[in-house]
Amino acid sequence: MVCIAAATVSPPAHAQPPAATRSVPTFEFAPIRHGGRNFKPHLESKSGSAPVASDEARIHRYKAISLVEKGGPLGISFRPPQGASRFASRLQFKLEGYDADWRDLPKGSVHLVLKFFDSNRVPISREEFRASGNSVGWTGDLMESSFADRSGRAVVPPRAEWVDVWIDSGGHDETSGVWLVDDLLIRQSGTGGDPAVLLAEDFESGRGLDQPQGDFTRWVRDGGALSDALVWSGPPAIGGHALLIRDSNPRDYAAWRLKARNLLPVVAGSTLDLSWLEVYSIGTGRNGDVFYYDLPGGQYQFRVREVDALGVPTGEEAVLPFIIAPPLHANLWFRAALIISLLAILLSMERFAARRRMHRKLEKLKRAEAVQNERARIARDIHDDLGTVLSRISMVSEAAVLDAEPGSTQKQRLHEICEISRQLTRTMEEIVWAQDPRHDSLDNTVSYICSFASDLLGVARIACRFDIPLELPHLPLTAEQRHEVFLVFKEALNNIIKHSAATEVRISLRLTNGVIHLIIEDNGRGFEIATLPDGKGNGLHNMKNRLHRLGGTVEIQSTPAGGTRVEIVQPVHAKTQADD
Repeated sequence: MVCIAAATVSPPAHAQPPAATRSVPTFEFAPIRHGGRNFKPHLESKSGSAPVASDEARIHRYKAISLVEKGGPLGISFRPPQGASRFASRLQFKLEGYDADWRDLPKGSVHLVLKFFDSNRVPISREEFRASGNSVGWTGDLMESSFADRSGRAVVPPRAEWVDVWIDSGGHDETSGVWLVDDLLIRQSGTGGDPAVLLAEDFESGRGLDQPQGDFTRWVRDGGALSDALVWSGPPAIGGHALLIRDSNPRDYAAWRLKARNLLPVVAGSTLDLSWLEVYSIGTGRNGDVFYYDLPGGQYQFRVREVDALGVPTGEEAVLPFIIAPPLHANLWFRAALIISLLAILLSMERFAARRRMHRKLEKLKRAEAVQNERARIARDIHDDLGTVLSRISMVSEAAVLDAEPGSTQKQRLHEICEISRQLTRTMEEIVWAQDPRHDSLDNTVSYICSFASDLLGVARIACRFDIPLELPHLPLTAEQRHEVFLVFKEALNNIIKHSAATEVRISLRLTNGVIHLIIEDNGRGFEIATLPDGKGNGLHNMKNRLHRLGGTVEIQSTPAGGTRVEIVQPVHAKTQADD
């Protein structure tokens, strides 16, 4: 990069008049478009027609506009006032609260143009290399900015034999700004030989090059604003000259082009490679349209100012403040109220659900209590009524046995009646025990089973050993569980008494993860399980079916002369606090 030095450039003939002679602003705001509606801006106070001192800025302030955040674009337009006789040469804008710096309107551009002609100098086509905005190295001051390298390529169209080079500001009707070009080089390749240099322009040949209105040897001014096509002259220490376009007239354009006699000969189908150095700052004037998308809620100030071709403010500025109120759901108080409302609803729902759960639990407890009361009543009735009748039968039959003649058939039948009444009494006691809700626990069940086994085996003169934990947890058992486990246990003891010829029985109990393991082992003759019949009347089969309905199992192990082991496995559920 080459640093650009200062040179004196006289203002063009159509330059802006001094601020002291201005009375009418060069631009004003059109209605703002937002959310499908238009909002017309109004000045806070009309500016008077008296001249303003040249060192005083003209700032036109508008009343604030309130908008609601709805998404979509926010359109802001500014135009020359109706009947204006003067237009802003270049406008810049900035949205305070959003934009970090001043911005130029994007539609302005300048371009280097290659115009191709046939052998009769009839135009065929053109190739453009545009520039807009600010070049790399632009500092806001032409004298302190640095050159940037630029390059391009074009293919010579068919039938083309000549090419003209234009450097102009005609990219847009309202373009304004400065464009400095130096060291333009054009090479042609693809002609069958080595690349040829068609143009190597350092802008050092011409007349009066130390003056802005000087002339280059190969170049001529063109366009409607000839005075904006200038010569840049740097100090000898920096050296050299450059081509300058300074466009400050938004209604016309300026250009430098090759003179007719200096058109460059080209070969159709060949390639032109261009390179040059440039500095530019390009904008537009007169009017503009700016759009912002999805602006968040907040306070903003949209500012528009007039600047000259170099981007230096002239003092003319308009300020439009506006407020974008966030939607209702974006307000902090609304969100807080919504959260509180949701929490209140959730708490109410949870409270309602808790009350329903409590109500269902109470109903369940009431039903369970009613069932338990009914079971207790049935147990009392059976014990009181049926027990009394069975006791009378037993007493009467025993008295009859004493009066009967010894050895007679009548006495034998009376003995049978006594025995049946005693069996019925024991069966009634088992039913009463199963129905009484006071015994719906593991410890009561185990206590009853042990007592029953001790009495039954004692009568059969079989020794009984118990391996029962001293302390049992409080596990609830249903009446059905207690009854079925007891019947299976009873069947196992009856089988031992009838078939095993055992002399000793060991009863043990283990509790693992809420599962009861009740084990009955004897030292009897044992049997071969595979040889047993598998039918309805098989007692072992019935034992398994009883517990299978309750999710339990019966495991039987036996070998001839090796005794028998019966393990009753029944899952139960621990009584938790939630059940209480």
